[in-house]
Amino acid sequence: MNIVKQLILSLYSPKDIVKFRFQGIGKTIGYIFFLTFLTTLPFGIIFSLSLKNGVEEFKQSLETDIPSFQLSNGHLTSNEKKPYIQTEDDQTIILDTTGTISMSDINNYSNVIALLPNELVVKAGGNVSKMPYSVLGTIEVTKNDVLKFSKDLSDLLPIIIMISMVILYIFTTASKFIGVTVLAVIGLFIQNAVNRKLSFRHLWRLSAYSVTLPTVFFALMDAFRIFVPFSFIIYWAVAIIMIWLVIKEVPPRRV
Repeated sequence: MNIVKQLILSLYSPKDIVKFRFQGIGKTIGYIFFLTFLTTLPFGIIFSLSLKNGVEEFKQSLETDIPSFQLSNGHLTSNEKKPYIQTEDDQTIILDTTGTISMSDINNYSNVIALLPNELVVKAGGNVSKMPYSVLGTIEVTKNDVLKFSKDLSDLLPIIIMISMVILYIFTTASKFIGVTVLAVIGLFIQNAVNRKLSFRHLWRLSAYSVTLPTVFFALMDAFRIFVPFSFIIYWAVAIIMIWLVIKEVPPRRV
């Protein structure tokens, strides 16, 4: 059975999932890599487009709109008495040297590049990154310096995005392997409760396919930018219910 058909069956059929317990471990590991790649792809595309658009908007705003500023000894200053905020095409540029803008304010926007008094905050595709100016040491930077840097950054952006996506994929895959192992441990308790007998290696294989439904569901929610409250609890509840249904499909052990 090919890997795409396995993924489709794993979305709804515990009866088919239980048959996968006898397949080679290499194929199961390959499935986890494939599932992770498929479900991180939408987020990766959204993040890449948001970051690219954000850098371009920021560069244009620097050239035409953003007031002059200076970064010195890890602190940003300007002559502005109130925050500068510009939103265009779902991209927001913020320059605040007054300390008025907080993280809760930034979270009200979809995609943001915020120059705050002591740090740079970038929000793209729902992912927030912070860089304290203190990491730059005692360096002094002006608006013109940042404009030059943003132009250089645009040229390097494809490489930066590629490296970011590789790192994201590695960490997501590692988390998925850990999650599958935890679910297999939970499966040990479930099999005793429902009078089934499976080795841990069989439970691990079944767990790898049982996480398909919640993984695909939350990938779609991220792709459509739909916030799901209590996502962690929902993910694990669905995964546990699925492994329980799968284990129930195993023939009962003889007394």
